[in-house]
Amino acid sequence: MKTVRAVFKNGVFVPVEPCSPPEGCEAVVVFVDKREKELPKWWNSIDVKEEKKRALLDFVSLLRRRVSPIDVKAVVSDGGLEVFVITDDSERDLRAVMEEALKVYERSSVYLPVQVISSNRLERWREQGSSIYKQIEKGVSLL
Repeated sequence: MKTVRAVFKNGVFVPVEPCSPPEGCEAVVVFVDKREKELPKWWNSIDVKEEKKRALLDFVSLLRRRVSPIDVKAVVSDGGLEVFVITDDSERDLRAVMEEALKVYERSSVYLPVQVISSNRLERWREQGSSIYKQIEKGVSLL
């Protein structure tokens, strides 16, 4: 038994790599539907509607192209969902983060409340025993 990667084009599977199967051999086809991408590990850890989860997925994807966050945390509480983007320099990254959140809203009409926080500020909150620090730490990492 051999495994060969193939792409479905014009109604037939075309091998991506060289292969010479004998005439008349049988094959088992297993394929991945591009429309059903693998869900991230955090998907089932956040108790919000699927449209919000898709917006979060889109946001993180867009964000990674422009910013190198230390972490992106989703915090779900009685007040709803909040997204915390933790970076080395919140002033530098604020505009890019907010522009990407706006793109997500324009595409999906899903509003994501986003806060950009520097790692220094987060550390100060930790030292002070702040409740917001504890919420962020308990949040779900989207990276």
